[in-house]
Amino acid sequence: MICKVRETIEKYGMFQNCRDVVAGLSGGADSCTLLHILNSLKDEYSLNITAAHVNHGIRGDEAKRDEEFSRKFAESLGVDFRLLCCDIPSLAKEKSMSEEECGRKIRYEFFESINSDALIATAHNLSDCCETLLFNITRGSGIKGLCSIPPVRGNIIRPLIECSRSEIEQYCKENNISYVTDSTNNDDTYSRNRIRLDVIPQLKMINPSVEKSFMRIIKSAREDEDYFRRIVDSAISECECEGGYKADVLLKLHPAVLNRTVSKLIEIHTGAVPESIHIKSVSDILNGGKTQINTGMIVACENGLLHFGEITLTDEWSRDFTLDREIITPSKTVKFQIIHKNEEVKKQFVHKNVLDYDSIIGNLVLRSRKSGDEIRIAGRNCTKTVKKLFTEAKIKDKNSVVLLCDSLGPVWIEGFGCAQRCRITEKTENILKINY
Repeated sequence: MICKVRETIEKYGMFQNCRDVVAGLSGGADSCTLLHILNSLKDEYSLNITAAHVNHGIRGDEAKRDEEFSRKFAESLGVDFRLLCCDIPSLAKEKSMSEEECGRKIRYEFFESINSDALIATAHNLSDCCETLLFNITRGSGIKGLCSIPPVRGNIIRPLIECSRSEIEQYCKENNISYVTDSTNNDDTYSRNRIRLDVIPQLKMINPSVEKSFMRIIKSAREDEDYFRRIVDSAISECECEGGYKADVLLKLHPAVLNRTVSKLIEIHTGAVPESIHIKSVSDILNGGKTQINTGMIVACENGLLHFGEITLTDEWSRDFTLDREIITPSKTVKFQIIHKNEEVKKQFVHKNVLDYDSIIGNLVLRSRKSGDEIRIAGRNCTKTVKKLFTEAKIKDKNSVVLLCDSLGPVWIEGFGCAQRCRITEKTENILKINY
């Protein structure tokens, strides 16, 4: 298997420009194999290896066990060991992120902090690629999603990317490498676990070599994506001009190229990979118009010129209310849904992001605060101006907060809840649920 890993390293030029490596070490079979192989190749590639472990503060004694095991494993190989202990559940809540997303962000920040010039080696393997491929397909992904996990992305390298999990486990057995197992790996409430535990085994009954078949799909998708990337770069160069981009040049592009080009332009100006709804909204205004694509970013096409600009949140704004469709505001995306009380669990009745839809007077609108706005928040015994509420809450960007208003005024304020007059009661029949 070392020969296979060496071939992967050479194929993607993983150590071509750097010899310092920070290797993520969880204590599992994959990461232990990665560290063991890198250590075996360190003289061949003149590597300076550091093992990095993060205790996420989630699995209690089991996480402490993994921490101690990882430390001892690195020491047994004579590899420098670094540790970060943190409370991911609290950090995720504080940053309004999922625990998975927050954990990933903290891990990579920690790896970078050890040596900002080093390569970061992770133990993603062929089996992970196949699971990610299936996961992306179920989400309706295009070619980019079929590319799955890249072997190299920036300073991140994945030397085991062409080795299956069974090969890794066999390597551990042959080299007497012990490892720990994360108990959550068998929790089928996680989508990826269900794919690994239930879907892949069924597919292997149809084709025992399904992972190799998936690898061919991934390889083909990567080649296609690389080709499109070059076409997109060329298209951007052709349409780019002073102050923006030529709309007539964009409109001549094949839809497949246009979508990718618009996606790339959005990513250039926002720093984030856009959702399909944003790509479509920009493509739809190329004959003239204006749209908002994400927090603080607006795109306009005027006089044949497409240009991007930031929204000033000091300005007042408003959006028409619609159901079952995302509404983009200057600070976030909001979606509304009406459900009957019998369809919702009881705990939802005390959630601050629901209200009695039948109590609404007139038409609804989403907007920023206005002078004179007042509301009595459900459960509070006094009416206050919105200005005072925001001042007490020390909200700085006051026009970034979303208000839902009917003909009488605010019925719900983001972060505060619904008005007393629109609270859920035993008489409530239809509930308006707010997601943002």
